[in-house]
Amino acid sequence: MKISVITPFYQGDKYMDAYVDDMLANEQSLKKVGHELEVILVNDSPWVKLEAPEGEGHFLKVITNPENKGIHYSRVAGLKQATGDYIMFLDQDDTISSDALVKLLKAISKSGADVEVSNATLEQADGSKLLWYRNSYHKGLVGDLNTYLRIGIQIISPGQCLIKKSSIPEFWLSHIMGKNGADDYFLWLLFLAKSSKFHYYDEALYTHKYTAANLSADTTVTDQSVYDFIELLNDCDYFKQEDIFTLHEMISYKNQFRASGTFGKITCSLANLGLFIENLKFKKKTGTGYGFNR
Repeated sequence: MKISVITPFYQGDKYMDAYVDDMLANEQSLKKVGHELEVILVNDSPWVKLEAPEGEGHFLKVITNPENKGIHYSRVAGLKQATGDYIMFLDQDDTISSDALVKLLKAISKSGADVEVSNATLEQADGSKLLWYRNSYHKGLVGDLNTYLRIGIQIISPGQCLIKKSSIPEFWLSHIMGKNGADDYFLWLLFLAKSSKFHYYDEALYTHKYTAANLSADTTVTDQSVYDFIELLNDCDYFKQEDIFTLHEMISYKNQFRASGTFGKITCSLANLGLFIENLKFKKKTGTGYGFNR
């Protein structure tokens, strides 16, 4: 089997040493059990010269966008060049364990899933680390469409996931988002709308690094990106209109809640009482302070 790791690169020189070390370690781990690794760096800052490190060109290659095109475009561009049976979309500033790909490949081969999802470690601003899925209830929601529609995305990053290449929805490949931040949310929703199988692997193999530049930490940016793909979903013949409405309602409510003072929070919560109660229940049952704001 071959795994293709696809990473958009945007002025990310400071991350490359750690990134290449991770890829080398995983390449060796895969080779020991008879599998291959292909790494594709998609240079989305074409004014920066980016080349594969000397000696690593046998499994790491660089492609360059004609201009700055964004994360979704870059991931799809890398996918078009990928020859692996399975795909991981890993961000330039995040890390995976040295045996992450071996473990995920073994798990997905056994589960037969379209998407194998590991646990994740989240670095905090103060340097501390937080485990993302902390109880069995939360772990059971990795592939629950209703949770993604009414609570929010349940996967921190596609770097947690090994994806069967042949299962990736064509609609995601052909409808490129113009705004960065939520193309992974778009991808998971399309998978779930097709009743694709998600399977949870109970080990933290991925670390989401804290940087001031993390798009996912800026809820305004990600909300605008969600509105972008909601428009695209209207053209998807298998995504239900009532689910589009629910998603729009949830994002609009949370956007308004975050932007409001105490009185405004109460007012918009009363106007969206069902969502408010569901999100409070989610927060309590998952034991995470992130539940309401995801």
